[in-house]
Amino acid sequence: MMLSLRGGGAAQRILIVDDDVAIHRVVEKVLNVGLNRPDPEGLVRVTEDAKPYALSFASSGQEAVTLTERAQRLGTPFGVALVDIRMPGWDGIETVTRLYRIEPALQVAICSAYMDYSWQEILDRLQRPGLRQLRKPWSSGQMLATVQELAQRAREGGTGAMSAFPQQRAPQKPSPGR
Repeated sequence: MMLSLRGGGAAQRILIVDDDVAIHRVVEKVLNVGLNRPDPEGLVRVTEDAKPYALSFASSGQEAVTLTERAQRLGTPFGVALVDIRMPGWDGIETVTRLYRIEPALQVAICSAYMDYSWQEILDRLQRPGLRQLRKPWSSGQMLATVQELAQRAREGGTGAMSAFPQQRAPQKPSPGR
């Protein structure tokens, strides 16, 4: 399956929070940021004018909060965050809790090979029905699908609450005179 990314809008700002710098490089490779050629696995083709994602990297929760606060001050908030659960200092739960205080509409995926909490405990603590889980090792396809979903919700201004029920829509009011 090939994913074609085209320009036509501002790049979606994504924050990757992981204490493993190698993960930063892998995510960047998978998302093929700013490259005008297919990726080595042939999964993504980025056209000349496309820069679909603008990535920033943090190696700790504290650094993630600093970057998020700076982005808010500059008027360039992050729309998506991919956050590891196990990190020195603040864990992913504490990090995401603090990120939500700064950017309540942030779309988040918890990315981890090891979970110190059950998924239900994470959902209960963070109170976000649209929260996503991306288990390591993830495939390029899983990463792309998750990022695309979260980026779409971020562009639409969603808080993630409706994503738990993607097929449900509010009934439309009938037009006057009908």
